[in-house]
Amino acid sequence: MKFRACKIKVNDPDTGKEKWEVLLTNLDRQEFPLEQMKELYHLRWGIESSFRKLKYDLGSIQFHSKQDRFVEMEIYAHMAMFNVVSLINNQAYVPQHDCKYQYMINFKMSCSIVHKRYPVSSSNENFIEILIRISKYVVPIRLGRKDKRNLKAKSAVYYMYRVA
Repeated sequence: MKFRACKIKVNDPDTGKEKWEVLLTNLDRQEFPLEQMKELYHLRWGIESSFRKLKYDLGSIQFHSKQDRFVEMEIYAHMAMFNVVSLINNQAYVPQHDCKYQYMINFKMSCSIVHKRYPVSSSNENFIEILIRISKYVVPIRLGRKDKRNLKAKSAVYYMYRVA
């Protein structure tokens, strides 16, 4: 297997210091020069954070079936819910105060609120109530935090109690 190593400088927004990152890739050197690899590395973080929200906030870690086609249906349902919650969050008001941090909407709480309230009614009053409730749950944006990830293997959740 052939691959190349790309060493790029990444500026740390907190300290202002330059750090080095090493990327291993099998992309062609002429088609993807070093500057383009740096841009691609920067662009992938939006995708990574979306996958994190999809997995942990919407519960796409545990599936209710073992069959591939049903797991695929659950993934599509979670992706549709992710898109609905993201669209609703974009319309919600985020109060900004004279504080140390800027604030954003807590995605996990908005998933819970939309999951409970959205199917009840599609009226305009219900939608405004959802937006008001979502706006109450905000979290500070803390740049440069490094938390250790605790990953555990998960298996399918069985519903045998429904059969009995």
